[in-house]
Amino acid sequence: MSIETIESVVLERLVPDLQSQGYDVFVHPSKQMVPPFLKGFVPDVIALRDDRNLVIEIKHRRAAAEKVLKDVAKRFEGQDRWEFRIVWANPEEAQEELKLQSRETIAAHLKEISRLLDAGFVEPAMLLCWAALEAIGRRLMAKEFSRPQTPGRLIQSLAAEGYITPDEGDILRRLAETRNRFIHGDLTVEVSRLQVEAFVATLSSLISNINTSELH
Repeated sequence: MSIETIESVVLERLVPDLQSQGYDVFVHPSKQMVPPFLKGFVPDVIALRDDRNLVIEIKHRRAAAEKVLKDVAKRFEGQDRWEFRIVWANPEEAQEELKLQSRETIAAHLKEISRLLDAGFVEPAMLLCWAALEAIGRRLMAKEFSRPQTPGRLIQSLAAEGYITPDEGDILRRLAETRNRFIHGDLTVEVSRLQVEAFVATLSSLISNINTSELH
């Protein structure tokens, strides 16, 4: 797989996720958009938000690239409104395609979510909800979701196709932020049972669409 194709796969996941966090995203921005302190360095992505701006570079894991990017990172010292992020592209991950799960398998996991809630395991139940959402989304939109997805892209695509309502989308976006903080080590995040139950209600509604979708 070419570098350009791998980068396209990474952007396919990255852009919707940033947009779900409230950023205006510009892929391959013009030189005029690049902040002056970068001195001619043009990144792969610039993402703008009222409270913070991101400069994002997609790279492969090579020693030479790491040295260049360390030099770029030094330019951000003292830049409170700007943050530099590096996304390391993984060719093996980019090629991965996930198989479709049966409706029965997904339904069984929805029952497992209910059992976790009854036992008081709210956070694990929430994480299993996200796994179920992606499995359902892949059954409903197999071509679009053939590879692993970010929560932001899942929500955006399902909403665009009318599978989830605007209100459901808003609830899921808030939970996506909670999910991201939790899986990246913020164990202080609070998730209520009511939030997860609302998530389960959305999943139960979505799974009913699988019966009318083409089976693969």
